[in-house]
Amino acid sequence: MTLHAQPPSAPGTRHPVIAIIGAGPRGTSLLERLIANAPHILPGSGADVHLIDPYPPGGGRIWRHRQSPLLWMNTTAADCTMFTDSTVACEGPLVPGPTLDAWARDAAAGRLALPPGFRPHPATLAEAARMHPGWFATRRLQSDYLGWVYHHVAAQAPPGFRVHTHATTATDVRDLPDGRQRVLLADGAPIDADVVLFAQGNIAVRPDPAEERLAAYAQAHGLAYVPTASTADIGLDAVRPGEPVIVRGLGLAFIDAMVLLTSGRGGRFERGADGELRYLASGEEPVIHAGSRRGVPYHSKIHYAPPGERPALPRHFHAEAVAALGDRPLDLAEDLRPLILRELADASYRELAASHPERLAMAPGRFLAELDAVDWAGPGIKALIAEAVPDDADRFDADRLDRPLAGRRFADTGALQTWMHGYIDADLRRRRDPRYSGDLAVFHALLSVFGVLAELMAAGRIAPGSEKRDFPEFLGFFSYLASGPPGPRLEELLALARAGVVRFLGADTEVEARDGGFRASSPSVPGEVRARALIDARLPHRSLGRTADPLLARLAGRGEITERTRTDPATGTAHPTGLIDADPADQRLRRADGGVHAARFGAGIMVAGGAGSGGFSRPRTNAGFFRQNDAIARAALRQAGGA
Repeated sequence: MTLHAQPPSAPGTRHPVIAIIGAGPRGTSLLERLIANAPHILPGSGADVHLIDPYPPGGGRIWRHRQSPLLWMNTTAADCTMFTDSTVACEGPLVPGPTLDAWARDAAAGRLALPPGFRPHPATLAEAARMHPGWFATRRLQSDYLGWVYHHVAAQAPPGFRVHTHATTATDVRDLPDGRQRVLLADGAPIDADVVLFAQGNIAVRPDPAEERLAAYAQAHGLAYVPTASTADIGLDAVRPGEPVIVRGLGLAFIDAMVLLTSGRGGRFERGADGELRYLASGEEPVIHAGSRRGVPYHSKIHYAPPGERPALPRHFHAEAVAALGDRPLDLAEDLRPLILRELADASYRELAASHPERLAMAPGRFLAELDAVDWAGPGIKALIAEAVPDDADRFDADRLDRPLAGRRFADTGALQTWMHGYIDADLRRRRDPRYSGDLAVFHALLSVFGVLAELMAAGRIAPGSEKRDFPEFLGFFSYLASGPPGPRLEELLALARAGVVRFLGADTEVEARDGGFRASSPSVPGEVRARALIDARLPHRSLGRTADPLLARLAGRGEITERTRTDPATGTAHPTGLIDADPADQRLRRADGGVHAARFGAGIMVAGGAGSGGFSRPRTNAGFFRQNDAIARAALRQAGGA
């Protein structure tokens, strides 16, 4: 156990005790909000805060330093922060701190203040010296940033506020007769706390039935199967060099697996005199056959800055437009999709008119006026675009964007590979070319859409059946378009494909376990691929019923926590949401009987679209991550002080 302690304010006083289970980014941010708010809510009183996590505080399990140095973040250094700024609308005090790129600049220049207990890794300093705001940092460097944030925050604690860390697992939480909470640990004496904050984040889950069947099949036939998991937790040693391996998924988990199976096995990339990136194999790589529903990888990150001021968004998909649809439960596909598509298309065309008016066939002012006046539900919008936007490359087509392989059939796998190489190359070029800044406008519009949609879901405005059926599809589209890999990673994929190390299977890939092996096929191309190895390169679906967390499993078994469900009024069917149920006001955990536990708060457990879920918070965006953590911290301090 480590201890960050400030001098006690009064000898012999029992300070309030708060336990935080999970010391990753969420737990670290909660600690920061507790320390920021404590002098205002518990003036003159100290507190003992216990952070419980088997992994080092700051990074926790997902962002631990012990993972491959080849793995990158998927957020640029300038777009990542762990500190509040003037845009954050919360009740607690704002305490600014460095973004990741500012922190790295200070570290590289030797200006970084080193709090007690923290020293950056030498590799972090070497990488920091090469960084710029658009840099995609290694996950190891991000781990050091998060570790520094924890130690820096703990060192700022007010008098009497003591921070303890416990490198172990919390196995149970029990109510004591006096209202306190006894936190049982796998290793060490229990902690009796006035308040417990649950901040486990991305919890580990047990395999689902399909994965269990595949694992049993693989074991019975001497095959290799890698189920869904966080990349830092998977092992790929059973995938043999030179042999085919089928990979399901072409998103970010696929990119990680690709890196570990190629560069991670000694291969390297070299840029030729013509500027083309080439892959030099080590001989230890397998042959990667990759497929998915779309059959194409996520779009590359956009690698240029906005050409002007970012417009105020959203313009069409906002609360007033939704209210006009009535008070009934809304269908995401039927009611909201038209508004969402108008928001995205409008953003694209407005940017085209503002930054590239020469590519319009009518005056920009007239085009925008007609764009506002046209009936988007009728044929008029198609006629307007056909007249005003002559180049098909400047037209926004959501269906073509979402499913580029739809309706395409190839004579053989060679023809499919040739098409895929051209598709990836074109995507790379376009996402680096500010002439297509309409794509960046769509990206920002999509972020605004996601924010409104999350609020509608939290308010229960979307029909449960539609939320269960349609939201995963929207989330997939969002990730595919807005959360793709950095351009350099997609360029590496193209080099690997040209070298024959990666081969694409096509759209709507189907995988079967039969005849003693794995078989993959797609309607995009005739034939099938056979392999003895299968990787499910997708993040696991998390649910309370599948949790491998012993604490959550015990609490659920006793009915002390439950997964939030929504009941479809039309069918009476209850649909699980993937979130642990909590009071939306301050995230106090709800029991299975509907009661709320006064001393237990949940933050970021099994997030599936809640506030602050997804990647790291961007600076100057009024991030929900900080607003929610501040509300929880203030409620927890009041509860602990009253106890």
